[in-house]
Amino acid sequence: MSRHELISDLADRITNLNLDRPVRVGVSGITASGKTTLANEIAEVLHSKGQKVERTSIDNFHNSKAIRYKQGKESAIGYYEDAHDYEAFKQKLLIPLGSNGSLHYETSSLDLDKDVYVKPDVKVATKGLICVIDGTFLFKKELRNHFDFKIFVDTDFEIARRRGSKREEQAFGSISKAEEMFIKRYHAASKLYLKQESPQQIVDVIFNNNDLDYPTIIWK
Repeated sequence: MSRHELISDLADRITNLNLDRPVRVGVSGITASGKTTLANEIAEVLHSKGQKVERTSIDNFHNSKAIRYKQGKESAIGYYEDAHDYEAFKQKLLIPLGSNGSLHYETSSLDLDKDVYVKPDVKVATKGLICVIDGTFLFKKELRNHFDFKIFVDTDFEIARRRGSKREEQAFGSISKAEEMFIKRYHAASKLYLKQESPQQIVDVIFNNNDLDYPTIIWK
């Protein structure tokens, strides 16, 4: 089955949930697994099928530099523990869209480039809204129950490191430096996530993304 066919099937499964409130879709996976691209593709297909879609990311809810780098810019534990403001993420986005939620939600809390906290316009969700959210550590225990449909993007570490290093070459000055950061910080933190939270065990779908053209799906 082609990538487009698989994603269309995923979109149909999400639509068929038929909740009486917005649907919160989480797309998680190790850094550079392809979760952002997949989340974008799912949102595009849902939109093409006439669904109301909100597309956002936990990366819009980073902590400030003072917090996320307090254990060091290369620290894997620092990335795993301090990168994101989970409380803001829950209170501003996930909980308002959940059962008995207010439906008044926000899609960001920090301007990452400027490193300043922001107060975006509050949006009001309708019953049929589908919110597609990506993030590396989305299915930590304190977050996982706030998603209605969970997808884990399963990509081998070596493949993800090659893709991610090429993507981040300019940011780090060279592919070798980018690879070093992936090994020391991003993927070391991802291994902590897999070991401590076992996200593959609690999701609805595992999307194997090693082959970008012909991924495979395991329905849980």
